[in-house]
Amino acid sequence: MRPKQLLLVGACAIAFGCTRKQPAPAEATSAPKPVVIVVKPEKRTIQRVIELPGTLQAFEESTLYAKIPGYIGSLAVDPAKADWPEHDRLIDLGSRVKKDQLLAELTVPELDEDFKQKEALVWQAEAEVSQYKKAIAASSAGVASAKAMVVEVKAGLPRTQAVYDRWKSEVEKVAKLVGGGVVDNQTRDETQFQYKSADAGRNELLAKVSSAEAAVAKAEADLEKSKAEVATAVARLVVTRADVRRSDAIREYTRVKAPFDGVVTRRAATRGDLVAGDGKHALFAVARIDPLRMVFHVPEADAGLVTVGQEVQATLQAVQGPVSAGKIVRTSWSLEPGSRTLRAEVDLPNKEEKLRPGMYVHAKLTAQLSAEWSVPSAAVGKANDEAVMYLVEGGKAIRVFVQLVKGDAQFTQVRRYKRAGATVWTDVTGDEAVATPCAAVQEGHSI
Repeated sequence: MRPKQLLLVGACAIAFGCTRKQPAPAEATSAPKPVVIVVKPEKRTIQRVIELPGTLQAFEESTLYAKIPGYIGSLAVDPAKADWPEHDRLIDLGSRVKKDQLLAELTVPELDEDFKQKEALVWQAEAEVSQYKKAIAASSAGVASAKAMVVEVKAGLPRTQAVYDRWKSEVEKVAKLVGGGVVDNQTRDETQFQYKSADAGRNELLAKVSSAEAAVAKAEADLEKSKAEVATAVARLVVTRADVRRSDAIREYTRVKAPFDGVVTRRAATRGDLVAGDGKHALFAVARIDPLRMVFHVPEADAGLVTVGQEVQATLQAVQGPVSAGKIVRTSWSLEPGSRTLRAEVDLPNKEEKLRPGMYVHAKLTAQLSAEWSVPSAAVGKANDEAVMYLVEGGKAIRVFVQLVKGDAQFTQVRRYKRAGATVWTDVTGDEAVATPCAAVQEGHSI
């Protein structure tokens, strides 16, 4: 064939397409129909395996704020950074800290001056207490002196009383003698003078006794006053010491310390910064990383199977293969309102610090269910979002709605069933004939 003829034939082929018939596709081989068998419910205990995603969290994490306003005067040196460059030896991200370790210190000069003033008031109050105690000693001495004076004055009373009694008797005797003409009037006058002198001396001494007793009363009153002044001074001292302790406690707020052993996960403090003390700007965050909390949330359907003390297996990307995480230490007991899940926690030791907060973990726990009537899991299906299975009666399949308990990959526990249109549920007894798999059965099929 000539070249022009070849080109013409090719052009026709392109224009009208190839008319050659393609071979018909071979007919698809139909899938084998599943074999339906009839079984009876059996009493079985089921191990329910629950697998859930979870996360690692710090056992506790504290965000540290400044309670009072001031300037950040200094940041503490990290002991582990002794060989680091000088500019990077301070507490920073990743620094390991111990409980009560100093992290930063604020500079607040007015607090220092206030503390000094309160201390001076304490010294003043102590001096007053000492002064009033000495006043008590002086008043006590005054009471003793006044009482001694009373004793001394009263010691002269018998003598003056005796002199008074003698001259009183002489006056009476002389008066009788004068009446009988034995003694003259001059003797009588002299006797009366002596009597009056003795009476005056006695009255003077009695007045001294009263004065001495009044002095005792005054000295005792002064003593009680001094005691009251001491009590007042002591109370004032207690108040001033309390003020000093309060001022010192406020000064302690200038020292930002680690609340527990852990690691610094955030630092927002720089020397010279002014902090407001309003609780809005955090200086540090410290996390306890040994142990860690493994946290996972259990759906409502399985929440009742989770108990404290239950063993948990865990898989972490940072660790090759599954590990025994330990036992559930605590649960929230109540479900989260939004997700309807139960929070469960396991404490993971982390002495080597290989695990970190925020890591993903896959938790696996097994619950042993009590024995219930069970059928193969394939015998249970869904119809209009309700669980169903097929009973075999008179060789026909009859669909019934069922109430399920729990199940695993092989068996599902069934508690009761209800026929279509019925209102009463019937308990499973184990005598029922059940068709399986459910997906291969339809209502009314011959079995």
